[in-house]
Amino acid sequence: MHFLTPHFLHLAWLALIPLTLYLFRKKARRVPVSTLLFFRSLSREHRESAWLRRLKKWLSLLMTLLVILFAVLALGRPVGDEGKDSPGAVIVVVDRSASMSASDETGRTRVEEARRVLRDRLNRLPDQVVVSLVAYDAKAQVLLSRNRNRRECLRLLDEILPLPMEGRPDAALTVVRRLAELETKTQVWHAGDTPWVDQEGLTYEFISVALPNLSNVGITGFRIRPAPLARDRYEGFVQVSAAAANPGKVTATLEITLGGRLAQLRELELEPGKSSALILPMEGVRGQRAEIRLKAAGDCLNWDNAVAAPLPDARPLVVAWVADKPDPFTELAMTSMIEAGRIEMLKGTPAAWPMKDKPDVYVFEQWLPPEWPADRPVIALNPVRSSGPVQMKPLQGAGLPHDSIRSVAPDHPVLFRVSASRLAMTQTSVLALGNSFEPLWMAGTEPVLAAGEANGQRVVVSAFSPAKSEQLALLPAFPLMLGNALYWCAENNEATAGLKVQHPGDLLEETGLLQWTEWNGTQFVEASEAVPTGLLAIQRIGAWQTAEGRSGASILGSAMETDVPAKAATGVPASALPRIASSSGIGNWPQLLIWSLLGVLLLESFLFHRKAVF
Repeated sequence: MHFLTPHFLHLAWLALIPLTLYLFRKKARRVPVSTLLFFRSLSREHRESAWLRRLKKWLSLLMTLLVILFAVLALGRPVGDEGKDSPGAVIVVVDRSASMSASDETGRTRVEEARRVLRDRLNRLPDQVVVSLVAYDAKAQVLLSRNRNRRECLRLLDEILPLPMEGRPDAALTVVRRLAELETKTQVWHAGDTPWVDQEGLTYEFISVALPNLSNVGITGFRIRPAPLARDRYEGFVQVSAAAANPGKVTATLEITLGGRLAQLRELELEPGKSSALILPMEGVRGQRAEIRLKAAGDCLNWDNAVAAPLPDARPLVVAWVADKPDPFTELAMTSMIEAGRIEMLKGTPAAWPMKDKPDVYVFEQWLPPEWPADRPVIALNPVRSSGPVQMKPLQGAGLPHDSIRSVAPDHPVLFRVSASRLAMTQTSVLALGNSFEPLWMAGTEPVLAAGEANGQRVVVSAFSPAKSEQLALLPAFPLMLGNALYWCAENNEATAGLKVQHPGDLLEETGLLQWTEWNGTQFVEASEAVPTGLLAIQRIGAWQTAEGRSGASILGSAMETDVPAKAATGVPASALPRIASSSGIGNWPQLLIWSLLGVLLLESFLFHRKAVF
């Protein structure tokens, strides 16, 4: 046996007080009285022998010393050898990411189920076990570090709530490894819906609280931008995904409201584990709030069912157009976008290269620079030589005419609303596409339009001449394709996007008061949040706006969280963990001592009042 809090044992010196009072008790005095009749009658009624009186005094002293002894030992918290096989420490890890808010038929979330299971386990732990409590979402937080206070641990456990954030187990794993190094025989109890893959070096047990049966669909991607060739028109990109654990095909409804009025309704059918991408045309004025809600029967997760964002006020794209022989139809398409306020043009010739001003996108026509510019996205129209990632071979003469072309990637953003039917064009070169490029249009067996990324730089390249192509100049396909290509190339430029789309857990650099249109899981509500330091860790889903007019949006947008896992039918095998001895029964020495102390006090009270033991 040993003591968990031996520093309380020094209180045993309190036993000297009753010993001193017993040894130096007050002696009887002789007092003269007028008569002894009354005292003689009392003596006959309470006649006791000397040894019985002495025994009562020793018994009174013994019970007093037992009360002090039991109290001191209980404060020292003794533990016996029955817990020798128990772990020296337990690290309790709770996943509180967005998927842990998935609820069952009764409305119980996965975090509530994890709290219930862990509470029962913690109550059965021996007192000598050191407990740490860690909760994680996008980051890991140590709520309790190396403590034996079960009441505090249970209180902190009850305060854990799911947050609309993507879980990052790597951060929690780093914290757990460092805590495990501080104690020998450390066990890790991980309560969540997905076990960790990297468990090397840990005595790890996964406590699955996932739903056995579930159905979930959610919005996993969202972007919004102004339409290339129209005023007060916008295009919203929405990706909807279904969980792989869904029992079958799920029918979902997408509701789009603009300025509080229903604008569109879309119905989707998604197979388990599949996604669908939609382009939603919107017509409105800057600052109007667009709200998108996804509804499906039996959906178990609410955080990924809504998006709120204001229509952005994007600044015009700055486009540097460098052409050796400008094509008149390219100039016509550029002019239409300038008149619509979508782009600002910097026009030059190869002799003026390199340009002093840095645009958002370079457009090279019938010319490529000898030294490839890797700091900006590039659109190469009808190049006549190879340079950088654009490798081609020019065709001799006027080119090769084609009566029709074939669209091989109609869902690519560059081809949004672009119809390839009735298109005839003249191919001017043969493209040699690398692995990073995707062909978009094919003329015969050769690509004539391709897009891709090379070393993080977006590139669009065409191998046809608009002026020499029959019917191409009479159809809106070419200007639409060019406008889409410009916006696709500049998509990652936040300065031109006009709208910050972030995720919970990201840092927002703002100051003052933020007005939120927040999604609470069931509806949009108005809320406000003060940012006194100029830096805010986002923990909400919805749209925000400052007093100065700056705005942005926060969405869950996580395919990992939307793909809510189901509980395995056979369960997840745990590591061979040492046996944990129960803290109930006679092994719980502090409780046994406290009950003994109360018993002695009751016995002493009875003897004092009934048998005159004092």
